[in-house]
Amino acid sequence: MSKTLQDLIAGTSELRSLPSTTMRLMDLLDDATVGADEVLAVIEKDPSLTANLLKLCNSAYYGLRRQVGTARQALVLLGNRTIVNLAFAASMGDVLRGPLTGYHMERNQMWHHALGTALGAAHLASRQPDVSLRERAFTAGLVHDIGKLLLNGALKQKLVQLPSEPTAAALQAAEVQIMGFDHAEAGAALAQAWNFPPALVDLIAGHHRPGGDAVGGNGNDPEAATLAAAVAGANAVAAWCGFGGGATAMAGADLTEFMANLGYEEALVDEFAARLPGDLDTMLSVIGESR
Repeated sequence: MSKTLQDLIAGTSELRSLPSTTMRLMDLLDDATVGADEVLAVIEKDPSLTANLLKLCNSAYYGLRRQVGTARQALVLLGNRTIVNLAFAASMGDVLRGPLTGYHMERNQMWHHALGTALGAAHLASRQPDVSLRERAFTAGLVHDIGKLLLNGALKQKLVQLPSEPTAAALQAAEVQIMGFDHAEAGAALAQAWNFPPALVDLIAGHHRPGGDAVGGNGNDPEAATLAAAVAGANAVAAWCGFGGGATAMAGADLTEFMANLGYEEALVDEFAARLPGDLDTMLSVIGESR
């Protein structure tokens, strides 16, 4: 990790560590053998988290045939991995909701972009036979831009500011010019400091270059490539749908070409883009929010 990034993390008090419940959930995300009792022991200690989790489980997005009233019922119906991912998402809300003035982003803009990318990545990954990829894609999509949290304060202190409506490439170039590294590199450093699983650190580092060396450390890993493509594609489509992460959206033709290069046909992209705003609105409504 860059010494400068280490110093930046150490000097950003609100980002030195995640809330203890969130950290424990992250440990569970990396444990393929985690049991129901262990998951419940973490979730049920936090009444607010439990309430938000139940709202998410009862949302139209999951389409359960009956209302879920307890965390244990949710585990039975959706499974340990899904519940841990949803609980992690609920616990990350406070971290991601704040304004990022260094990026010209208002309160909740980052949160909505993160949720939209998470939902989109899960949707794109769900085409694969391995159902666990959907949940892992959701998590990666949720945290892919955490580097902006780290760079935000430092950018505000600089005399040279980021352009107000940059393309994604221009945003990264400006970050490197001003700070010496971009938000993907910063995000990977922050993820390491927060003890995220190595595969998730790699996805954060490579979310603007799917298939590159930063993804899983191995361009021949099909699972890593699937997740990287899902996050990159969802990130681009979320911006195109109007909830971007501080950069302007691609033009329609450019988005079609970008998604095709990731392996997604135009019909799928059109269907995905049409449903994503509704999925995001549903997810937000059940936790008492709106865009």
